[in-house]
Amino acid sequence: CAACCATFPSGALRGKGGAAMKMSEVLLIKLDTNGFERFYNRKMQECGCTVLPISDFRREKYGLSVLRPLQLRQLTPRYLAQYRLIVLFEEPALFLYLKKRIDPSRTRLVLWNWNITNRTWLRGNAPLRRRCENWTFDAVDAKKFGWKLNEQFYFAPEALPVRENADHKAGLTAFSACVDKGRYPMMKEMREALRRQGVATDFCLVSEPLRRYAAEDAAWIKTKGLPYEEFLQHTIQSDIVVEVVQSRQVGITVRALEAMFYHKKLITNNAAIRKTPLYHPCNVLIWEPGVQEKLPAFLQAAYQPLPEAVEKRYTFAAWLDNFLQPGAAD
Repeated sequence: CAACCATFPSGALRGKGGAAMKMSEVLLIKLDTNGFERFYNRKMQECGCTVLPISDFRREKYGLSVLRPLQLRQLTPRYLAQYRLIVLFEEPALFLYLKKRIDPSRTRLVLWNWNITNRTWLRGNAPLRRRCENWTFDAVDAKKFGWKLNEQFYFAPEALPVRENADHKAGLTAFSACVDKGRYPMMKEMREALRRQGVATDFCLVSEPLRRYAAEDAAWIKTKGLPYEEFLQHTIQSDIVVEVVQSRQVGITVRALEAMFYHKKLITNNAAIRKTPLYHPCNVLIWEPGVQEKLPAFLQAAYQPLPEAVEKRYTFAAWLDNFLQPGAAD
């Protein structure tokens, strides 16, 4: 993709202290179950990596991951030997299968925990944790489990999309879409505060079964979410991205990176973002006690584009390169 080529014109990763690694020597195994996952898979393939869908090798049964023996036979030692870095997204059982079939002197095998607190770790499987080279984007999980820390990543657009009917005289629009998971009260609070300031709210909260919602919120409480292509269009047509992270999460989210790469302001309850390069007071408002007094000034402030070096830090190529830095494999 253009972002990868701009970061590494040679098409190779540049981990310090060792020989460069070509994108073609990277294998990623990841879900492809929805538009968001497929967007990432397509972008990673465009960068020159091989991407295999996890659904080819396992399925869900009774809430557990069940491997598919016939399909797994495709992952032979000879096939895997052509790769120098294999990144597996959140499938520990498949990690152990792969580990038995690679030459560790040639191939690194990394388990990337893309969501906080994977179910396997909730079951307290400490021996499995020790056998995997675990990485995460979340500092809380890194400290709790002794995992290694990498940045969250996204794919910069080749050019900023032009908004349709981008007439700021018509007022600002704030966009938010997520699954409830306890977010409803804060999302409702944010929405009402923005509307009091004259901001149009393009909100979509996917409801949870058996949970009660106020009748006046029926217009933005939905039974299913937006396809990712449509989600991106809503992001592009907005001025502000609004997110509510779960209480334990401190890692940078994809939502925050979407806001940065598409030059949108961000309102978030993730206070940890204040300590990252993404933070600029004109661009990011942290939703915390007393914040509503700051909301009018935040809405009036002009967006401040971040330095190019900050954007590159959160690209796919930089994420891969972080696995190759000195000491990363220790």
